[in-house]
Amino acid sequence: MTATALKNVNDKLKNLPDSLIEEVECYIDFLAYKYSQESNQIPQWQKEEVLNRINLNEKAVDAFEMIDKLNE
Repeated sequence: MTATALKNVNDKLKNLPDSLIEEVECYIDFLAYKYSQESNQIPQWQKEEVLNRINLNEKAVDAFEMIDKLNE
Protein backbone atom coordinates (compact mmCIF):
# COMPACT_ATOMS: atom_id res chain seq x y z
CA MET A 1 0.00 0.00 0.00
CA THR A 2 1.38 3.38 -0.91
CA ALA A 3 1.83 6.10 1.68
CA THR A 4 -0.88 8.16 -0.01
CA ALA A 5 -3.39 5.31 0.05
CA LEU A 6 -2.58 4.59 3.67
CA LYS A 7 -3.06 8.27 4.57
CA ASN A 8 -6.43 8.36 2.73
CA VAL A 9 -7.67 5.27 4.56
CA ASN A 10 -6.43 6.64 7.87
CA ASP A 11 -8.18 9.97 7.28
CA LYS A 12 -11.44 8.19 6.47
CA LEU A 13 -11.14 6.06 9.61
CA LYS A 14 -10.60 9.15 11.74
CA ASN A 15 -13.86 10.61 10.42
CA LEU A 16 -15.94 7.53 11.22
CA PRO A 17 -17.95 7.37 14.42
CA ASP A 18 -16.49 5.05 17.05
CA SER A 19 -19.46 2.72 16.67
CA LEU A 20 -18.35 1.85 13.12
CA ILE A 21 -14.65 1.30 13.83
CA GLU A 22 -15.28 -2.21 15.18
CA GLU A 23 -17.31 -3.02 12.07
CA VAL A 24 -14.44 -1.84 9.86
CA GLU A 25 -12.01 -4.01 11.84
CA CYS A 26 -14.25 -7.05 11.37
CA TYR A 27 -14.50 -6.37 7.66
CA ILE A 28 -10.72 -6.10 7.36
CA ASP A 29 -10.39 -9.43 9.19
CA PHE A 30 -12.94 -10.95 6.80
CA LEU A 31 -11.06 -9.68 3.75
CA ALA A 32 -7.77 -11.03 5.09
CA TYR A 33 -9.37 -14.43 5.75
CA LYS A 34 -11.04 -14.49 2.32
CA TYR A 35 -7.77 -13.65 0.60
CA SER A 36 -5.88 -16.32 2.55
CA GLN A 37 -8.49 -18.93 1.55
CA GLU A 38 -8.35 -17.95 -2.11
CA SER A 39 -4.57 -18.02 -2.19
CA ASN A 40 -4.29 -21.43 -0.54
CA GLN A 41 -3.47 -24.10 -3.04
CA ILE A 42 -4.38 -27.74 -2.82
CA PRO A 43 -1.31 -29.80 -1.84
CA GLN A 44 0.08 -32.06 -4.56
CA TRP A 45 -0.47 -35.23 -2.48
CA GLN A 46 -4.16 -34.40 -2.20
CA LYS A 47 -4.49 -33.86 -5.96
CA GLU A 48 -2.76 -37.21 -6.58
CA GLU A 49 -5.03 -39.00 -4.12
CA VAL A 50 -8.16 -37.63 -5.80
CA LEU A 51 -6.84 -38.58 -9.24
CA ASN A 52 -5.99 -42.09 -8.00
CA ARG A 53 -9.50 -42.56 -6.63
CA ILE A 54 -11.02 -41.33 -9.87
CA ASN A 55 -8.82 -43.65 -11.92
CA LEU A 56 -9.59 -46.63 -9.68
CA ASN A 57 -13.27 -45.72 -9.80
CA GLU A 58 -13.55 -46.37 -6.07
CA LYS A 59 -16.68 -45.56 -4.17
CA ALA A 60 -16.33 -42.54 -1.91
CA VAL A 61 -15.91 -43.29 1.77
CA ASP A 62 -19.12 -42.88 3.76
CA ALA A 63 -18.17 -42.11 7.35
CA PHE A 64 -21.70 -42.80 8.63
CA GLU A 65 -21.70 -46.22 6.98
CA MET A 66 -18.32 -46.99 8.57
CA ILE A 67 -19.64 -46.03 12.02
CA ASP A 68 -22.73 -48.21 11.54
CA LYS A 69 -20.52 -51.21 10.67
CA LEU A 70 -18.36 -50.61 13.73
CA ASN A 71 -21.43 -50.52 15.97
CA GLU A 72 -22.80 -53.85 14.65
